[in-house]
Amino acid sequence: MKKILFGALLLAVFANAQITQRSLLGNWAMVPVKASPSATLTLVNDTLNMTDDWKYTEISVYNINYPDYGPNKIHLEYKLLVRSSGEYRIENATNLRRYLKIFESEILDASDEEAAQSSLREVERTIRSEINAPAPVLSVTETELELQGANDNPNLKFTKPRKLPNSRLTTKPVPFFAPDGWRYPENAKELANFPIRLRNDPNLFTIVEADFNGDDLKDAVAYLINDETGQVALFLYLSQPDGTYTLDPYGSIDRNTLVENGVILAPAGEYTNISTRQKFTTDLDGFMIVIFGTAATLVYFDLETNNWQSVPVGRKF
Repeated sequence: MKKILFGALLLAVFANAQITQRSLLGNWAMVPVKASPSATLTLVNDTLNMTDDWKYTEISVYNINYPDYGPNKIHLEYKLLVRSSGEYRIENATNLRRYLKIFESEILDASDEEAAQSSLREVERTIRSEINAPAPVLSVTETELELQGANDNPNLKFTKPRKLPNSRLTTKPVPFFAPDGWRYPENAKELANFPIRLRNDPNLFTIVEADFNGDDLKDAVAYLINDETGQVALFLYLSQPDGTYTLDPYGSIDRNTLVENGVILAPAGEYTNISTRQKFTTDLDGFMIVIFGTAATLVYFDLETNNWQSVPVGRKF
């Protein structure tokens, strides 16, 4: 994962980094797979991410073993990384079926690169067939899915994707589930400077969604409230390619029950650093932390340095 630096603001240590609330994680091949009478494929790692709109993405790693491959009878071994995506259905609460649309593979750690490339078409055909085959479901509830394990793995229960609730403030779906003890603001009384928020941003300066780090995955920041501790924090949610995500407060956690500051989208483009009076350009969308009535702070991911930057800018609300 990209290194994260936050300039003058510190990243508060809170919440587990790798939350897999919307992913199916585990080694859950239904049966050992054979590519030919003399070759075996073993699934060693698998991440399946299913979304609420019946789409899925999957990243799998297979061990490929040919004891006597080709005319020279070489012992061929390699790992194969497979990325696939498409649609899925749970049929009659008994089978999980995936409908493949995109399939990409990458050979890793081959004992013989040329021989591995030669065997690839046959191996890919076998894996495609496995992906399209129904996976037996042992039980299914609103939030849990239990699949039959194989390859000496026990049966495992996985969390099914839950539909994200609508914000009571914006009436639109929230970008991520709030961690335990935290919640999204629910009414105008919990937001300072509400008239300014209402005039300038449909999200009331509480939520921003964009691809912040350039990996083509949607990220988000949002202000959350903790009623038990009387705290407010801006949480940064970064999607990961394997279906997991990081979720941590950005900056300090304020002791307050009112969201004093705001956050708004900062589209990629030209800005001015009010401290140095120098202009600079961002290649990616970022977010702007607003202290109402004063200058805002632009936060963006710099592709050249592979770091986050925090810069005071001249925009006021």
